Amino acid sequence: MLVHPMSAMFLISGAFQRTRQGVADGMPDTVGSYPECMFKGLLPGLSGELTVIQTRFAMAALTAFGLSSASLAWADPANHVVANYGDVTLPFTRSIGNTFSGSQTAGFVSQDGQPVVYASVGGLSYFYDDYVFNLPLTPQASFNAAAVSIDLGSFLSLQNFSARLYKLDAGLASLTTGLPSSGQPVQVWTSTSLLAPGVTGTTVLFQNVDLQAGASYALELRGTVAGSFGGSYGGNLNITPVPEPSGIALLAASLGVMTLVRRRRS
Repeated sequence: MLVHPMSAMFLISGAFQRTRQGVADGMPDTVGSYPECMFKGLLPGLSGELTVIQTRFAMAALTAFGLSSASLAWADPANHVVANYGDVTLPFTRSIGNTFSGSQTAGFVSQDGQPVVYASVGGLSYFYDDYVFNLPLTPQASFNAAAVSIDLGSFLSLQNFSARLYKLDAGLASLTTGLPSSGQPVQVWTSTSLLAPGVTGTTVLFQNVDLQAGASYALELRGTVAGSFGGSYGGNLNITPVPEPSGIALLAASLGVMTLVRRRRS
């Protein structure tokens, strides 16, 4: 059963339940829930991403028959750099997403023509999609991101869909399907189940994650292509500057002066 994108957005804004996270890579489970207003605020452009899922799938299906890929030289062959944004200027906003096409017997390819390479972790097989960026030396930054995958049954489906965020100490060579070289990830594997009658799916959400200025990071999404003809996900990431402490102090002082002036006038 195909789901209209606007119907999907309505379902997303409903109730969510945080699922237990995989701990095969040594990371702890996380539990919680997301208020409706929070999710709506972080996904202003997600409806557009869902609108093009079918188009992406069709384009990727054609690419699968016409393109071959070169071998990658990352730390783990399963790491697929979907986008390397390089040095970003804040604020920074981009759409993220991938569509996998092919078949369970012949294998799957991403929308850029790269074949899907799985990594076996804890008895499960995952693809690993990476979105890499380098932050400026100043100021500090805050990270927000959200993505969703709608399960269309045996036709198009991603299973075990989740995401994490971690620091890269040595650029792309630091990409990994295991524990990052910098130690604990900034955000461990996280996902949320969509609860709605007749429709299933998974979302991932990051809200106001503090990042170190001048550092490099990877937003990493993983899952298993379970549909007979593939699967898809889409979303957005947003990185905003955090005001310097001096700027915050100046703002607070200004507000204090304004309050004092108002009291004197009254």
